[in-house]
Order: sequence, then C-alpha cells, then structure tokens
Amino acid sequence: MASHTSATVANATDTVPGQAYTIRPYHMNGLNWRLVPDDPDRDNIIVVTGFNPSWWTREYGITFGSEFHLNEQIHRATLARMEAILHERFGDLPNFFCGDDYATAWAMERRYGDALVPTLFGGEVSFDDASGHPYSPGLGLTASQADQLAVPNVASHPVTRRLLPPRDVAGPRTAGELGFEGVINIAYSLRGQELFVDMAEAPERARHIFEVIWQTINTLVHTVRDWQDPAGSRPTYLVQCNCLVNMLSPRFYREQLLEFDQRFGESFDIYGIHTCNWTIDRYMDALAEVPGLAYLDMGPESDLDRVHKLFPDLCPAVFIHPKYLLEMSEGELTRQITELSQRIGRGYILLSDLEVGTRDSLVRAAYEAAARFA
Repeated sequence: MASHTSATVANATDTVPGQAYTIRPYHMNGLNWRLVPDDPDRDNIIVVTGFNPSWWTREYGITFGSEFHLNEQIHRATLARMEAILHERFGDLPNFFCGDDYATAWAMERRYGDALVPTLFGGEVSFDDASGHPYSPGLGLTASQADQLAVPNVASHPVTRRLLPPRDVAGPRTAGELGFEGVINIAYSLRGQELFVDMAEAPERARHIFEVIWQTINTLVHTVRDWQDPAGSRPTYLVQCNCLVNMLSPRFYREQLLEFDQRFGESFDIYGIHTCNWTIDRYMDALAEVPGLAYLDMGPESDLDRVHKLFPDLCPAVFIHPKYLLEMSEGELTRQITELSQRIGRGYILLSDLEVGTRDSLVRAAYEAAARFA
C-alpha cells in the first residue's frame, strides 16, 4: 500500500464512505499522533500543547508511575481527570486538544512509554523514574547476541496481551495511542553505543538489527491497528520516531536507514516521521525519497521554503523548545508565533513538554497569535 498525505475510506460501517483521513499531532502524557478526518476548512495554523509529567505533578499531584501504565482503571481515571482539568483551564482556546472522552473508552495513552518495543525483546522497564516517562535502561547486547537477535512473537507476548484484551467489532471504543518509537531508537536501546561502531565497521550486523526491529514494529503496529479497528474501516497509519538520526551523517542515514522509512511507507496507508526537534536540512533530500510522506516535524531553524518545495502537500509541524517559553515575554512569543506561522503557511506549531513555571498567559498568547492565520 502506498503512503499518502491523506487516505480515503471506500466503504465502512462506522465512517462516512469516501471520508479522507490524515495524521494530527497531539500531546497528553507525551507527544503522539492520531488519525483524524481530513478537514480542508480547518485553521491554517494549529498549535499543539502538552505538559511535562513534572508539571502535572506540581500543579495537581498527578503522577505517572507503574500504576498509571499497568492498571487500566487507574490509567483511564487519571486521563479523564487530566481531560477535565485541561477543559477547565484551556478549553476556550481554539483547537486546544483536551482529551478523547477517556471516561467512556478503553484508554491507551502511551502505556509503557518508550519502553514498549524493548519489552518485547526482554528489556526491563523503569516506570517510576522522576521524569514520569517509562523507559528501558537498555539490553546492552553483545555482538554475538546482536547477530542472533530474532523477531519476537508479538501476538502472544504478555505485554501485548495485557494492552490488547480480546474485543470484537462491537467492543468498547478505544482512545489514545501507544508509543512505537522507531528503528534507530530501538536499535540504540538494544545495542547501545556499539550500534554506531557496527554501522561503520560491521554494517551487516547493523542491518540485521534494523531488519529485526523493523519487522517487530511493523507487526506490532498492524496488530494494534487491527485491535483498534476490527472492521478495518479506517486507514492504517504510523509515525516513526527518528530521534537519533541527527547523530548520523546524511550518508549513513541514506545508506542504512532510509530503506526502512520507505518500507514503512509501503506498509501503512498513512505514514509520517518524527525528528525530535532537530534541523532536517541535511537529511531533506533523502526524506523526499519516502513516497507520499504524510507528516514530518522539525526544529524551527529548518529551511521551510525548501520543505514546501520538496513536500508540496505536507503540512509541516515545527517545534518551539519548551525552555524558550520560560524565557520569553508574551509579546516575544506572539512575534515568534507570527513569524513561524508565516513560514509554515499551513501546519502545526508544537509546544510539547512544557515545563513547570510556564505561564498560562504564554499558552494563550500562542493560540491567539495562531488564530490570526485561520
């Protein structure tokens, strides 16, 4: 299946036939991406805001430890409370995402955090770290272990079965998205810094690791999509996290990793790439070889004129670093949002992982400035 900036449902029982869908970023307990109906009349600039776990703990005493991730009832109740808080505090702002009616759904917002895929390979999970984001300390595979790495049985894995209990077409509505990370991120979690040595000195080993991880992520995401949508009424979709790609040369990315982005693009109806706020300029030519890329985020120093040229159908998503907001006045932020909106044209401004001390007035200033480009 080819990837497109949007995909259309031909015939579905719970959707409108011919409905086009696209990927939209959002942030509850971490940046993530959801499938939404494509709306050609939506505002040109949509601000996406989310707060660090430490903000939730300081402001409301909400924590994100093991119970949040392992106990479905606590997970759902916590998200429902967060949703009510956001409605009360920011619900009047245009396009502010407060939640997905978690109280009436089977909720699954980034359960297991960034550790989800590593757990399938036997990795441990640190749930109660002060960051509030679960992670895997890493497996530290030896060269021999890396050579023998194999695709796990995703469907029967205890973690998969915990997250995806049996359900049918008439089952409860699902809300939220898991975090699937990406090939390079998971490879680093499994092999550590030796991965970069492998890429330079033992590329056949690196490729084996990447291939096993690609197959694992691909199988897991399709398993989740089948569970979320048993009738197959919506397009399949994935945003892969390429957070560590900027540690590689553009040549290494093109020669050793681009293939896996392209294959994800063929495997899913709608496919996008998350870059973790780095400048994409050095990698842009290679990224343009991913057919029909539907989502791409980037740092604010990226050459947006060139983005528009290489990806004419893309709605770029651009980060503003959360630390900058702590240092800005409302007027300075208004000017930056205005300038960035002019460069983006139609897309998203990402205010992710906002920290303790971020003033509500700054959040409001960002939305008010973006609304002028509706």
